[in-house]
This record gives sequence, structure tokens and C-alpha cells, in this order.
Amino acid sequence: MAPDMSGAEYFENRDFSTAYTTLKLFPSGPMTGQVADIGAGAYGARFELDGDLSPLFPYINAVADHAQYYETPVYIKFVLFQRLCAFYPRQGAFAPVRDIAGAMAFLPKLLDFIADLYRQRPRLTPNHKKFKPVSILDIYRLLPGTNCRICGYSTCMAYAAALSRQRTSMVKCPHLARPVEEKAIFPVYDRQGNVVRTVSLDIDTACLRQKIDQKETRIQSLQSRLSDLERIRAANFDAANDNLPTPLTRREIEVLQRIAGGATNREISGELQISQHTVKSHVIHIFNKLGVNDRAQASAWGALHGLPLCEYP
Repeated sequence: MAPDMSGAEYFENRDFSTAYTTLKLFPSGPMTGQVADIGAGAYGARFELDGDLSPLFPYINAVADHAQYYETPVYIKFVLFQRLCAFYPRQGAFAPVRDIAGAMAFLPKLLDFIADLYRQRPRLTPNHKKFKPVSILDIYRLLPGTNCRICGYSTCMAYAAALSRQRTSMVKCPHLARPVEEKAIFPVYDRQGNVVRTVSLDIDTACLRQKIDQKETRIQSLQSRLSDLERIRAANFDAANDNLPTPLTRREIEVLQRIAGGATNREISGELQISQHTVKSHVIHIFNKLGVNDRAQASAWGALHGLPLCEYP
């Protein structure tokens, strides 16, 4: 093995030769979300590193897909090009791969990701948050157990499992009791930019929650009023249309809506999946029925009589 190097030397030299010489396969077993053309009995691959990669873990945590940064032991796992990757300070691994050739083909992509991340480090904001899994059963005990599905999951147990893996948010369950206390944790850095400790401060979110509740109530009220307004507009338009000597057909109303939205005949043709000749025929019929001479006058008639803004039901 090459002599141990400091983090800066390691990245500046970009000497990943040991990773290639120590690359080995191990049985990984079935994996969810694995690459489609690699079977469930595929392998994983592990390798050694000459330097300490842990200074980059907060940056990986900030940019990588599905990253989870662990404190004990210190390691990070994430998804890159549909493969699950993991790094300890001086070791790395990824899965799945079919054979050693596949592992040798993927390893440069993983190492290039690390090298690029190191170069971009001055422009990135590191994420020092550590993943601390909570027992699924402990989370389940906080839930109502009604399987109401408001959270988007079929059961409270499924929601608890997703929350334990940080795949969902606490706000998705309206029945979850408010916490006894909440804290904000801030990192304290040394001159080299390393986190040396954290400071925890209590925060009072009662006022913030009250404002959020008030805004949500206001939004719901406005949405209700908007729905009522749309129903009134539709009713007014229906009455105006019925009073025409020859009312507009359903298709002609759809065309008029798009005319009012500024669409051309070509655009209307594509959206309604009808020929431009048919669109032109509908436009002529609309003009004749409304007694107007152009698209602007037709749009004005629609606006005056409450032409629904959404697609006509």
C-alpha cells in the first residue's frame, strides 16, 4: 500500500491507484432499485483508499442523491448512476455489479465524482447533518394508527418506516402531536473549516406555527371563494350561451377558450387533436354565432359573459 497522505495531498495528487489494486467483489444479495439489467444475485465491490476521505463527507451529503451521513461509525452512503455507494474514511464500496469488469468500469465514474466534488468544494455549502435512525416502532407509537392515508401511505406503519428512513416529512401526518421542544443546532468551525463542535439552542415555533395556520386558513378561504367564482362564471356563461340564436357547441366553446387564451389555429389543432381545417371551420361558426368579426371581439364577448378560465367541463 502507498504511504498514508493527508487529505489535501490526497486530493491534490488524485492518486487513486490503491483503489484499483485493492478492488474486490463480495456477494451483495438482492437490492431494491438496482440497475435493471443486473440480476438480483449481483455482487458489490469494495476498495481501499490511501487518504482520509471524511473531510468530503459533508459535501457529498450536500449534493449526492439520497445521501445519509452517519456519525457512529463515520461513513456516508448515497446513490450515483443508479448504484448504492458508500465511503468510510479510508474505504469505499458500491453495488450492484455483475462482475469484476463491471466494477472496474464503474470505479472511475465514482472516483471522478469525488475528484470533481473536491474541485467544486469552495462553491458548495457543506451539509453536516448526521443521519440518526429512529426505531420504526417508536415512531409508530406516536401515530394515531387509523391508517387514514392522508400522509400518502397505505398504513401508519408504512409511514413510520418511511419517516424512519427520512423518506418523508413529519408534516405529512396532521394527527402527529406537536413536539415537547425543538432545537436548532449550529456548527462551530476551526480555521481550516472543520466542525469542532456544535451549539444547540432552543427555539419557540409556536408563533411561527400560528402564522402558518393563519395563512393556510386564508389560502383555503381564497380557494373556496375562487371555486365559487368559477361556478358563477360558468353559470353566467351557460345562460349567455343559451340566449344566443344558435348556441355554441361544446367543441366551439373549447375553441373559444383557447382563442381567448391567445392560441393560434395551429396550437388549437395540436391541443385538441383536430385538423387545422376543422379549427378554422369552428372559428368561422363562432364568429357567426356571436356576431363578431375577429378573434379579439370573440375573446371580449367571452370575457364579458364569464367564459370559464379552465377547460370547459
